[in-house]
Amino acid sequence: MTTLLSIETSGSLCSLALHGSGRWVEDTQNVDRMHNMLVLGMLDELFKKAQITPKEVEVVAFAAGPGSFTGVRIAASLAQGVAFAVDARVLPVSSSRALATEALNGIGSGPGLKGILTITRSRRDAYYLAGFERDGEQLIRVIEDALHQGASAPQSLPGSGWIAVGDLPGWWPELETTMQFLPGCSVTAGTVGRLAMSAWRAGAGLDPAMALPRYVSGDSPWRRRKD
Repeated sequence: MTTLLSIETSGSLCSLALHGSGRWVEDTQNVDRMHNMLVLGMLDELFKKAQITPKEVEVVAFAAGPGSFTGVRIAASLAQGVAFAVDARVLPVSSSRALATEALNGIGSGPGLKGILTITRSRRDAYYLAGFERDGEQLIRVIEDALHQGASAPQSLPGSGWIAVGDLPGWWPELETTMQFLPGCSVTAGTVGRLAMSAWRAGAGLDPAMALPRYVSGDSPWRRRKD
């Protein structure tokens, strides 16, 4: 049985999951911006609860973004540190795919559902958008992660048969679309871990040095100083 640690800190949740001896043990807390203060203590308690030692971990998965600038880097740093310490492999998982998967698991896959649009807040009025079409029980990416900035809605988005999940942007009410927005969907480490486990069994896995955040073109919190 594969022993896998999963980390998700790219949003408001601080979530950890550990798979070993054929079962999952999870701890998820809504900590807002206190991930860095709590995640290491949560990790120690998770190992105790699961009765698994760190040296048993074979692979460390983490939500690699796009997401919170700081949160994604906390997950990447923790994944890299643990993997180096115990000689494990790493598996970065797309945060937008994890969010779409979480939504699909939550609402089911009725015959009318064609696709899922994920919306993740970057900062202020900037949002990451991605889209996935449903193919049976699978999600096929059809809109790559992209940053939309500004108070106006994007020029074109999917319509009939699609739902949107994630963070509700201020421009949503101005959209002329039949797409429904479903609030309250947040990614947990359990979903990230299960996606990673499937990839691991298919032969994926990277050196710990490759535990890197997933960057989106055009997004940076830094701005040139005005003298």
